[in-house]
Amino acid sequence: MLKGKGRWYLVIAVLLSVTLILSGCGPNAALTNGDKTSGATPVDGGTFRFGMISSPSALEPAFLEEINGIQIGKELYDGLVKYDPSSLEVMPAIAEKWDYSADKKVIKFHIRHDVKFHDGTSLKAQDVLEVWNRLAAKDTLSPVAFPLEPIVGFAEVNSGEAKTISGLKKIDDYTIEVTLREKNAAFLTSLGHPAVSIYKIESALKAGKDFGTPVATPETLIGTGAFKFVKWNSDQDVTIEKFDDYYGTKAHVDRVVYKIFNDESTALNEFRAGNLDYVDMLPPGQRNSISKEFPDQTINQTTLTTQFIGFNLTKAPFKDNVNLRKAIAYALDPQSIIDTVLEGNSTLSNGPLPSTMPGYDKDLKAPKFDPAKAKEYLALAGYPHGKGLAPIQYAYNFNQENQKIAEAFQGQLKEVGIQIELRNMEWGSYVKAMQSGENQMFRVNWVADYPDPANFLNILYSKSQWGMNNVIFYSNPVVESLLAQGIEETDTTKRMDIYKKIQELVVEDQPAVWTFNPNYLRLLGKKVHDLTISALDHKDMRTVWLSK
Repeated sequence: MLKGKGRWYLVIAVLLSVTLILSGCGPNAALTNGDKTSGATPVDGGTFRFGMISSPSALEPAFLEEINGIQIGKELYDGLVKYDPSSLEVMPAIAEKWDYSADKKVIKFHIRHDVKFHDGTSLKAQDVLEVWNRLAAKDTLSPVAFPLEPIVGFAEVNSGEAKTISGLKKIDDYTIEVTLREKNAAFLTSLGHPAVSIYKIESALKAGKDFGTPVATPETLIGTGAFKFVKWNSDQDVTIEKFDDYYGTKAHVDRVVYKIFNDESTALNEFRAGNLDYVDMLPPGQRNSISKEFPDQTINQTTLTTQFIGFNLTKAPFKDNVNLRKAIAYALDPQSIIDTVLEGNSTLSNGPLPSTMPGYDKDLKAPKFDPAKAKEYLALAGYPHGKGLAPIQYAYNFNQENQKIAEAFQGQLKEVGIQIELRNMEWGSYVKAMQSGENQMFRVNWVADYPDPANFLNILYSKSQWGMNNVIFYSNPVVESLLAQGIEETDTTKRMDIYKKIQELVVEDQPAVWTFNPNYLRLLGKKVHDLTISALDHKDMRTVWLSK
């Protein structure tokens, strides 16, 4: 998932071993500040005030592609499965269990009998079918329908040739059967993505284009999660309340108010004033001083996240000019930005996968900072010393840190003769500009939706995702073939070898410059307990509680 925005596990025999994931994530697979109050009895009640930087772009599951929308959406809606926040293992949710056929192409999901929508009505198998068919429909234009792509008949619905997915069937009121085109080693895992969460379809149809927008009402946004929707004041706040009839473990807090800020400094000042219980992002250049100011109230989290600079491969000057792309890769010095702007709170990236992801290739030979080589490749690209190269537009979603990073990149490229113009954008507009191919060069921050290399490689570098998640419009026929092999291979060792080969080919094509694997520093109020943050960067509002 795009971070702004964006947006991986295993159960049964078809997926990779979760021990691979945990060996990479180590103790940071999930962080819980409750360790400081071990043994304390949770207190129910109160309002948790969540400081969020930038507004979510949507609260409709079909458009939950960025981290702020996902953060709220996962509290409003549940899917068939969920992820354990510590182990990242697939766990039952709306589906209490599932069975595979001998060839691993058919999965039968058994739905709980006690799941209720927020209006008190019961959820049944038909509700799952209707929501998934709507997600897949051509007219929905969902950018995150990818979890359903492996199902037989998805393509026909997505192209408008059919109304319902033929491989999706109701056996009875509490059983559905899913037939896949081929074995798929990531399908079950991908069903934890909130895009495939279940909501009351009648409410969406009633709301029409207003569903999941700031004008939504509790009567038109009806989910299945531990919290129910109350209101969304555009660019100000989103309020959700505890759902007392939730089938699972009920939340401790009565409500959560996501207070929306345009910049990190304002949010920090609100925290200092006692008006927030949590701050999700902090001002760049102040992380060390903030840690000293609030020594017992910080969480430093490593997540399955990578940042890169994407090149639009459909337009000049990057189309069919790998030498220019390599020139920029050699001209940039991400380590200097980690040391200064990021105050050491990131690690250097060397390719398409974060270092904690299964299948990561530590031996990749991605270009590293070398101004002499940058000038050499710039000449090979047809622009000696930058002569004849028009200024390149570099776009990014605005916050203070992104601004400082963009300015640093601008200065580094200028040193070798490449001029760039900076364009900062509001997050929603920024996503649309990337997906439409409007920008030339731009920042992407991808947060794993599920811990499997397919969620990076098959999503960001497949032609099937052009204009959705593959916003660089990259395509390589050999890579496409290997991506197909990787998703079907159920032997873990063979599968990881395939993904290592894919990484080598993608790096050789240089469709992007991979810069950072970020760490995030967060602030907690003194009354906050048991706030769990998973390696997927999900903050669990079901476990958090506030002392009196």
